[in-house]
Amino acid sequence: MLPTKILAIGAGGLQRALTHEFVHILNQRNLYDGGIFVGQPRGTEKADAFNQQGGVYHVVTFDMSGVHDIQQISSVVGATTLATETGREQFYAQTENPLDLLLIGVTEAGIAKGELAMDVLEETLYRYFCHHGADATLCVINTDNLRNNGDIIRDILCHEYPRRSDDYAAWLETNVGFLNEMGDRLVPQVYAVPDEIKEAARAQIEGQDALITYAEAMPATSLILEDLENMLRVPFSELQDRGVIVSQESIEPYHDWKLLLVNSVHVPGITHKGVLSGIEYVNEAAAHPTFAPHLERLMDGYAKIVEADIPITGKSARAYSLEFVDRIRRVKDDNARINIIENVKLRERAADIVRSPNYDTSTELFKSDFAYSFATVLRFLTPHTVSGADDYKGVTDTGKTYEIRDPDRTIQDVLKGAFDTSRSDVDKRLAAIFSNAALWSPAGATSPIGLDGNRDFMVRVGQYYHRLVNGETCLEVLASIDDKAV
Repeated sequence: MLPTKILAIGAGGLQRALTHEFVHILNQRNLYDGGIFVGQPRGTEKADAFNQQGGVYHVVTFDMSGVHDIQQISSVVGATTLATETGREQFYAQTENPLDLLLIGVTEAGIAKGELAMDVLEETLYRYFCHHGADATLCVINTDNLRNNGDIIRDILCHEYPRRSDDYAAWLETNVGFLNEMGDRLVPQVYAVPDEIKEAARAQIEGQDALITYAEAMPATSLILEDLENMLRVPFSELQDRGVIVSQESIEPYHDWKLLLVNSVHVPGITHKGVLSGIEYVNEAAAHPTFAPHLERLMDGYAKIVEADIPITGKSARAYSLEFVDRIRRVKDDNARINIIENVKLRERAADIVRSPNYDTSTELFKSDFAYSFATVLRFLTPHTVSGADDYKGVTDTGKTYEIRDPDRTIQDVLKGAFDTSRSDVDKRLAAIFSNAALWSPAGATSPIGLDGNRDFMVRVGQYYHRLVNGETCLEVLASIDDKAV
């Protein structure tokens, strides 16, 4: 059995089809000798499955044409739930082992003081320090694609949690490498995978597997790690053939490209428009005869701005972004699954475009496509009914209700009552949203900046949002933009 050298907070599909698979490959190639112990933050079903299956599960590579590959992964050596005190203590007990890495694989909603995953990470690091002393070293990787995600984790732990001791504080600052990370692989929820794909996969897998993970083929650049101090002991750099890069220089340009040219294809690019229009799956929305050309125009305009603002030698922003558009058309995934944490996603994936010095040189058509895309997300966040503090529901263009799941209610509260309102009222509401610098600047920013400095953008968004809350559907409003494209 492999020795426990990595602890993972989170048991989701991206971990299983990215970092866990990479550790498995390193072990198979005799480049590493270490196993992963998993802590499932909520519930017990995945932890139970890992233990019942001896840590073995399968990653199924597929697209809409069928199954292309199945890999049996055996890098996990144990698991427990983090939802109970007993489970957490079992997880903390693993800190007695000499570890190389802590993985935290929860969404941006879980990256804050007081959230379960962060509380567990903080306690895990302290237990490790107590067991191994001030000379021990360790790395932490947050596998959610927040910009500067390693720096964010470090700042929360060092400045927002109570100071345990001077020695521990010094150890966190000097001996723990909080690596900035960018990961990329489409891993849809199992329920979104076509039945014929699941049947074909299960026919090829011996025995039961409750952890089958369905994913697209590994993209050209799947994982980039920023290891400035050369602290990482897991030899991910040996996996260049799998699209892995470990850099001793800042990866901020790559992360910016990922957020602005890949993640923005989902939000604000297509998923909210899909839900509002009654289209359940991402691939269907991205291939829709009206949405498809709009999405390509939108991302072409994004690429021109991003390449001008953040050039990367030898890389084409347009090719990178449109490759992802093609990727999402080939893998069935659920629009609604992606529509959460809109505040952060708009900040990370759209605010830079609004504030770019190259916005003014964009085409009129791109400015319209972009403002319309932003307006559709605001339309999605507009409550139709509110029942108590946590029950916010919207309504689609087809009359179906949906839960608005973004826990930050700031934008939603401003937009309450916006249906059928006047253009002047819309403008007041949007001015309050766009001038709120805290919404559009990273936490702790020294000079927070709103989006109200771009008057052209504000006017365009107001125009489209007003139409969207006054009876016109997403497809009808887009049709008027398409008429200008002809």
